[in-house]
Amino acid sequence: MSKKKRRKKSLRKEILRKLVHLMEVPVLFVYTFIRHIFGERIGILAITALFLVLLEVEYFRLEYKPKIPPIFNVFRRRERDNVAGTIFFISATIIVFAAFDYPIALTALLLTVFGDLAAALVGIKFGRHFLYKDKTLEGFLSGLCMNCFIGYLMLPGYPIIFFSMAIIASVVELLTGKLDDNLTVPLFSGFTGQMLAYALHAPLAAFPGPIMGSFLQYMPGFFG
Repeated sequence: MSKKKRRKKSLRKEILRKLVHLMEVPVLFVYTFIRHIFGERIGILAITALFLVLLEVEYFRLEYKPKIPPIFNVFRRRERDNVAGTIFFISATIIVFAAFDYPIALTALLLTVFGDLAAALVGIKFGRHFLYKDKTLEGFLSGLCMNCFIGYLMLPGYPIIFFSMAIIASVVELLTGKLDDNLTVPLFSGFTGQMLAYALHAPLAAFPGPIMGSFLQYMPGFFG
């Protein structure tokens, strides 16, 4: 198979993989809904319940190895006999919502989803200059730009916080190898944002940004 065909096949598989990962975004909005109505503890318990269900699914996949149709097989080579990235993302979701302020946690998780998406797709399609292992300069810069954009939408009143989180998210994603970036990126970027918020005595009064503001606006019966 030629290099061009391998790249095209890899891009097609990565697009399908990222579409699956985008399903993690509704989980964050459902958590927001539950958190507002029933409280933070119930929200964490709801995500924990989802985590347990996914663990059972992973147990069945890894122990019994069911045949997965090629079109639905979005697992990377290292995930075929190991836990998938979704498990790490939900683990990170529980940790950051429990440990950090809600705006910081949500921003860190969205950086993880969309920054990785931009870096992976642009890197596969246009990447020519390798920075670290199979990570490219083009992918890194695309991920950084996406992270800055998401950070601005979420925390427009705190450029120092969201820009620092964006840089940390991009660097950690670049350097993460054997560990899973679905775990490392939200933890490191979230911790950075939280420490800066403490240092700046930031009340995060500018939150919610445009994304969450629109979400809350369309649910006036439940959200004030």
